Amino acid sequence: MRASSLSCWALGAGIVAGALGGCSPKKAENKAVTQAPPPAAVPAAPSVIDTGAAMGAPALDSANLSAKFVRGLRELTGGKDYRVRGKYLILGRQDSVAFPTALPAGRPVIYTGQRGDQTATLTVTRLNYTSIEFVAELAGDEHKAQRVEAVADLNPGFYLGAEAPEDSQSQTAFGAAEFVAETPQGNFSVQIGLDKDADKATLFAYDATGKPLPKWRNMPTLWRLAL
Repeated sequence: MRASSLSCWALGAGIVAGALGGCSPKKAENKAVTQAPPPAAVPAAPSVIDTGAAMGAPALDSANLSAKFVRGLRELTGGKDYRVRGKYLILGRQDSVAFPTALPAGRPVIYTGQRGDQTATLTVTRLNYTSIEFVAELAGDEHKAQRVEAVADLNPGFYLGAEAPEDSQSQTAFGAAEFVAETPQGNFSVQIGLDKDADKATLFAYDATGKPLPKWRNMPTLWRLAL
């Protein structure tokens, strides 16, 4: 969390000057040209997917980027050109940052922790480069039990820097990627640890005004079960 017109090309030394008449506004002279027509060009599959707003209305990389993420990225970059090459977001000519793809695609990963007498469980499935499906649960009696299920999208500002939630055990911050979702129960922020902290996750929940939801407050750092 950047359509081009084709120039007329001379295709090989064997093409005579008369064949270039289609590139000129002047009417070509009525001459017989005896030559085989050039083979039709077969376009190569692009290695770079252009998704910048400056490129007009490009097709989205629907297999790996969610439409919501792309809209947010366009708004955040102010229409500046950007590209996607593989799992990297490329901004400008040189700056690039990898999408957080440490989680296995299509495979549920479970994180768990304790909040008092309640067991908190977070099940995360990565759908593509920018979206996860999550199920958050708090076990307890009928008055305490909570469950929410939603699809969350990568914060489009992820390239500016990682989130830094605090580990509830060590009281130290760790780097994380944030995925956000709006649900009927509230707005949820799922933060998945990066690199050496990939076994950690946190969960925050807020109402429409940004106030923390009491039923989801003081969530502990959740730890990933063995894959």
